[in-house]
Amino acid sequence: MKSLISTAKNYLSKLNFILGNKPKLLFYPKNIIRRFIPSPYKAALIISCDFELIWAKRFSRQIGCDLQKAQKIAGEERSNVPLILELCARFDIPLTWATIGHLFLEDCSKENNIAHKNMPRIAYFENKYWQFKTGDWFDSDPCCDFNNAPEWYAPDLVKMIVNSKIKHEIACHTFSHVDCSEKNCLKEVLRGEISEYKKAALKWGIDSKSFIFPGNLIGNLKVLKEEGFTSYRPDRRILGFPQKDKYGLWQIPTTAMIGPSSYRWDINYCLEKYKTIIERAIKYKRLCHFWFHPSTEKEFLETVLKNLFETINNARKELHITTMGAYTKYLENAEF
Repeated sequence: MKSLISTAKNYLSKLNFILGNKPKLLFYPKNIIRRFIPSPYKAALIISCDFELIWAKRFSRQIGCDLQKAQKIAGEERSNVPLILELCARFDIPLTWATIGHLFLEDCSKENNIAHKNMPRIAYFENKYWQFKTGDWFDSDPCCDFNNAPEWYAPDLVKMIVNSKIKHEIACHTFSHVDCSEKNCLKEVLRGEISEYKKAALKWGIDSKSFIFPGNLIGNLKVLKEEGFTSYRPDRRILGFPQKDKYGLWQIPTTAMIGPSSYRWDINYCLEKYKTIIERAIKYKRLCHFWFHPSTEKEFLETVLKNLFETINNARKELHITTMGAYTKYLENAEF
């Protein structure tokens, strides 16, 4: 029965896409549209990716909170990042890298047998993605260095991103991948996460202004504003435009996730789907915001992502290809 329900949902999802209902196309007055799309382009395009290694999976329900499985997935992500960067360089496409702050570190150590003792701890919680119910939040942190625990640290990969000839953006994804929702995260915890992220990023000369919530679980927006961020990514799955929230932060909405969840159908369908979304964005003059996880399968990178980048490159005369940070700067200077 569960399989039948899942199959029915998959076909309904495909039908909604074919009918143009997914991603949802939002409509605006013509004078508004022109302000969101820089001349002479017909649409804007952003691709963001959640760079997390083991931090996203250590409490994952999907793998039963299995640390060994999380380590394997992190290892796959490590091997994928250079390939992603090579594709970006080949097709001249910048990404917004939503980066876990711990990945900036070359090493860390315990104080009085406690990892990151100075940081406030998130309380036990469960959500649809993660389950944290025993021990300390940092218990599994090996507190050594990236040579001995490369799933926990990534200064080598950060260096590759920063030194790329493509002007990528590094966005904040918290220091240790906490649930930022107000239900599960006290303001003091998020402030501590951001503070530690900034301290680690500063050593790389990085001053992140874009924020991407782990699990797209949004909360404590006032804290983001007070900490100097200018935008964040709500997972809305629309072809539309950003809008400012009540704190003055720009919401840069998603259009579609690319990756494993799309493999309900064969690769050719996925390729056609992403191409069609771009065509719709150009036709209706909208923002298209794709996002993905670098930990996804090599097959995705070598076929789907490559083909998507080719499609974007072929349409670059009509697409303003940008990052969350660069697009936010444009929005701040545009007349609304």
